[in-house]
Amino acid sequence: MEVNKAYTGSILSGSMLSVRLICFVLFVLSILTIKTSNLSAQELPEYDEISIFLEVPHIGGTEIDAVIRDEELYLPVTGLFDFLKIRNTPASDQESISGFFINPEATYLIERSTNEIVYQGKNIKLNPGDLIRTESNLYLKSKYFGQIFGLDCVFDFRNLSVKVSSKVELPYIRELRLEEMRRNLTRLKGEMKADTNIGRTHPMFRFGTADWSAIATEEIGAGSDTRLNLALGAMIAGGEATASLYYNSMNPFSEKQQQYLWRYVNNDFKLLRQVMAGKIATQATSSLYSPVVGVQFTNTPTTFRRSFGTYTLSDRTEPGWIVELYVNNVLVDYVKADASGFFKFEVPLVYGNSMVKLKFFGPWGEERTQEQNISIPFNFLPPKIMEYTISAGIVEDSLWSRFSRASLNYGATKNITIGGGMEYLSSLPSNQFMPFTNISFRLTNNLLVTGDYTHGVRAKGTITYRLPSNMQFDLNYTWYKKDQKALFYNYREERKATISMPLKIGQLSSYQRLSAYQIILPAGNQYLTGEWMFSGSVSGISTNLSTYAMFVEDADPVLYSNLSLAFRLPGGFIIMPQSQFGYTPGEFISAKIRLEKYLFKHAHLNLTYEQNFRNDLKLAEMGFRYDFSFAQTGFSVRQADKTTSMVQYARGSLINDRKSRYLGVDNRTNVGRGGISIVPYLDLNSNKKKDPGEPKAYGLNLRTNSGRIEKNEKDTTIHILGLESYTDCFIELDANSFENISWRLEKKSLSVAVDPNILKLIEIPVIVAGEATGTIVLEQQGIREGIGRIIVSFFTSKGKSAGKVLSEEDGYFSFFGLSPGAYLVRIDTSQLRKLGFTADPDTLSFTVDGGTEGDIVDGLDFTLRKILVDTIRITDVTEPGKPYTRKDTTFMVVHEVVEELITITEDSWAIQLGAFRVRSNAEKYRRTLEKLLNRKVDIVIEDNFWKVRIPDLKSREEVDRSLDILKKNGVTEVWVVQLKAKQQQVILTERQDTVLTITETNEVIEEPGFDRASSVEVGSFDNVKSAISLKDTLFKTIRKPVLIIREEGAYKVRITGFRNNNDLMEFLNSLRSMKLKELKVHSTGKPDDKDKEVKKPQETKPETTRSEIPEPLPEEKAGVRKEPSVALQVGIFNKKKQALRAQKKITSKLNLPVEVVLQWNYYHVLVTGFYTREETFRYYPELAGLGFPGVTVIENYVKQEQ
Repeated sequence: MEVNKAYTGSILSGSMLSVRLICFVLFVLSILTIKTSNLSAQELPEYDEISIFLEVPHIGGTEIDAVIRDEELYLPVTGLFDFLKIRNTPASDQESISGFFINPEATYLIERSTNEIVYQGKNIKLNPGDLIRTESNLYLKSKYFGQIFGLDCVFDFRNLSVKVSSKVELPYIRELRLEEMRRNLTRLKGEMKADTNIGRTHPMFRFGTADWSAIATEEIGAGSDTRLNLALGAMIAGGEATASLYYNSMNPFSEKQQQYLWRYVNNDFKLLRQVMAGKIATQATSSLYSPVVGVQFTNTPTTFRRSFGTYTLSDRTEPGWIVELYVNNVLVDYVKADASGFFKFEVPLVYGNSMVKLKFFGPWGEERTQEQNISIPFNFLPPKIMEYTISAGIVEDSLWSRFSRASLNYGATKNITIGGGMEYLSSLPSNQFMPFTNISFRLTNNLLVTGDYTHGVRAKGTITYRLPSNMQFDLNYTWYKKDQKALFYNYREERKATISMPLKIGQLSSYQRLSAYQIILPAGNQYLTGEWMFSGSVSGISTNLSTYAMFVEDADPVLYSNLSLAFRLPGGFIIMPQSQFGYTPGEFISAKIRLEKYLFKHAHLNLTYEQNFRNDLKLAEMGFRYDFSFAQTGFSVRQADKTTSMVQYARGSLINDRKSRYLGVDNRTNVGRGGISIVPYLDLNSNKKKDPGEPKAYGLNLRTNSGRIEKNEKDTTIHILGLESYTDCFIELDANSFENISWRLEKKSLSVAVDPNILKLIEIPVIVAGEATGTIVLEQQGIREGIGRIIVSFFTSKGKSAGKVLSEEDGYFSFFGLSPGAYLVRIDTSQLRKLGFTADPDTLSFTVDGGTEGDIVDGLDFTLRKILVDTIRITDVTEPGKPYTRKDTTFMVVHEVVEELITITEDSWAIQLGAFRVRSNAEKYRRTLEKLLNRKVDIVIEDNFWKVRIPDLKSREEVDRSLDILKKNGVTEVWVVQLKAKQQQVILTERQDTVLTITETNEVIEEPGFDRASSVEVGSFDNVKSAISLKDTLFKTIRKPVLIIREEGAYKVRITGFRNNNDLMEFLNSLRSMKLKELKVHSTGKPDDKDKEVKKPQETKPETTRSEIPEPLPEEKAGVRKEPSVALQVGIFNKKKQALRAQKKITSKLNLPVEVVLQWNYYHVLVTGFYTREETFRYYPELAGLGFPGVTVIENYVKQEQ
């Protein structure tokens, strides 16, 4: 066994064991003091390096290295922090790691030499042995991750897994949340693209959703009342139909309280996109306090075209409530109200009518359905776009007033939108017709102005200006015509000025607002209010301090402040104290305290006590809520002085879909929303339609940008519920989630238009992929040898391209992912032409059969032969000269990848020329490159490799220039790496292998007549590659045919094509500069000619015509062992049948020995029989083609006894 020294705080004598099955078993057995023959001659190791599964809630999991010592777990600092996207920078000698934890100001330093951790200026001393350093990692005892960074680690020794949890929002989770919001904003801009787009459907009739609620209120000794509500949702005549029936035991049933609306939407018809009938929303200027029953027509789309700025929106609700912001039914942000109920949004301004909707979610279910529509004062349209809205109907007031309104808006330029229209209300005593006009324009990106005028009613204007520091100024002014009757309130003027500003000082993050609001009444009286509000977090306590002032003529001013706090207590309690102090009387006005606690995961308890000191009123309340899967229920008891009241409620919803036979219940509202039913199935005949008898495909996972996912493992159906209607739901299908590696998805992303009130059925065809394999050999002078880097093209029977693959060095190729059907395969014709090869056969046809497990087609073999344009047959006939063409084509394999790095600040490129396991080899190669190229070359430590790269290439043009230089210096394979400026982690995001033609020259040479019987032998080799290399070198410098002849077990390189003996001797003299060692002349023209050895000219130091960059040095070999000791772990499975299926697949395709080893309830599939690590390299692409892209090299492997 190979012993590796470790580096710890104290000197350790233990050995480093790799992640191998037999070694770890010996480690466990050694703890139990059971002696084995394998360990009898070795010292017991003090720690063992193993592979464990790291799981982080809300993120996922991965395999990472770890160390176990004395039954204590040590985790790699870099490995863990990289996965969590926490900034870390290891020193080159792995002696220390530095970075910051979430906040750039929260810096840390983990230092092995001093055996301490410095975090936020505090020094934490470690015990000896708490840090373990290996050749590649620095490991820290797991308990310190929790004590210092709040990353609590729970290790399960039996399953070899560790669960890491955190109470703070980790960078990875924050990135996921922000990415979700960015995707939603991308949807607003119309930039999200999917493989498949599924549009709207318009069924004649389908019933889908129903919401219900019941609330009973009782006041002891004073009576009770009951309120019932039933809302129904369906599709009728292709449009959305909703109806809401409301009943209150205290009032008679009234039609005015019932709601009903039918809406037809077609965003593709530009002249008329929406038609509505029923109780409509009018956006009237007049004060209408009763519903309008009528119709509405508009060409305004239900989706916005793109956003161009933001507008600050702030308001108040109940303390601690969650507020969601919707722009045209798309969720773009959500916040939690502070201790006083204050919340703030940056609303994206969008083209079209900027109507936003707020939804409030609190601890009490009766408020969950509350919605509030807010009109943003800026209404911009793209240039030369016109939108109209026409509404007409009857107002359900006592006069049954007739109402109508028509509006038209036009985008004059990118920065100016103008509009106008007419409104009519029959119940007005005068000025029943009210023409209006409006304009919105943008003076600069930060200065917006809007104004509108309604004849005989009012004129209003708004100016908004935002500084680069995000300080915002808002001015609003409204003038009312005296004695107007359209509006119920009869002000003369309204004036409002607001200054708002975010403020961050150290750990303090806050938002402040200062506003003044003035009303002038018809008699000239003035009413002025002012507010200064501070909202933020102070030492982890949510704080809101608001001060109000009211000034009324002929009255004393009123000035008071409200202070609200919210913070957590041990045990999961949340306490929210509030108080109000009046400056005018100089006393506290009221105080309130609220205590909340979540119970049993689905229950919520709150206690409230409030006292008004001025009126000596006291109030106490207790509430309890429990969320069942099918309904939300709760009750509350309130005692106000001598009055006791109780409230009980329940609410829920039903979801029905006859087409997919789905009937579900929910505790949330669903009327007006839509859903999607995903049904994956095996498309055995590849017609992309679900035919009778085709089975369902189990195991599909997906991600979506909205809604909630419910999976039915019994019938494989996946439901996405709670989707906003008329939006596009973006769905990403996880193609790697199937247990069967032959099951493939042709389309991996969907964009589905959500239909209201119904579940849309989407059937996902799963292709049972087949595999095609074969070999390519090059035949020269009777020698057949596999050839690599040959492009193999696959086509359907109709001639459509099905894919391409490169052959490996030994000529083997494998293409995985062919759906059932007939195919053709051939060698890429353009590459054959450039290389001067012919293929035999030219084309092969084959068929991939269907089935649930996938078909394998092998024996697709090709033979390549060189077109002999540069060699001449040996004959005894002298022929006159004739022209022939010599072609010289060289290739470079370029691997294109895109990576996201943690340390760069701008996008750039790099060229990688080698990856080494041994650092000294990488450094030696770097020095050689820097000397030859006269430029900087870096070594990047990544994935336990030392990678040699040419960095800081600023453009693709510079990359191409560098590739030309490298090609001229003999480099045949490189990796072009695009580096994206991004923090925290290196991520391989894209890979594409291409065969790039570097040079192609055609030279026409006059062939002279010659005696073909004479030749000069310039080299004899044991292997054909060396002979071909010399032949290619000669062919570039001389103008005579060169042959390779198999003779006496050697490959001999001979030059022929001499006219006569004088021509031969002149040629021999010209070879002196080439410094060839052994030259022999062969002549078959005369029987008495003998082979004569040509004396080699005097040696001189060769002068190279081009500089050669050497191939990357191979890793040092450990020597030849008697038994194979290197293995490849290609997969770990929960079920034995999965491991056996993988074993069978690899054995049948690659003819390699494969073992299945049971370790801690997991089945490990190991490919064995290798003597060195280098022998495994050629099988990486083949294993990836078989569906095993991730492999682990295991050295010192001992074959398991069966």
